[in-house]
Amino acid sequence: MPEEKVNHRIDLIGKVCPYPTVETIVTLKKMTAGEVLEVTTDFYPTRQTIPKLMQEKGYPCKLVDGEKSVFRFIIQKT
Repeated sequence: MPEEKVNHRIDLIGKVCPYPTVETIVTLKKMTAGEVLEVTTDFYPTRQTIPKLMQEKGYPCKLVDGEKSVFRFIIQKT
């Protein structure tokens, strides 16, 4: 799941629960299988909620820059 193949990006910096999760799901629903979504956020709880939700849906999800205050998720819709 290379980052250079990102098809869609959403910037959720400053957004708090439930917006990061909801906007991620809404965007993924509009995407086709195989496309890659990059989600940028600074809401710490998403480090747990988004990967768990993606695991439940069967979508590969990678946390990038997880040790920084602003981090990204790379998610592939399957």
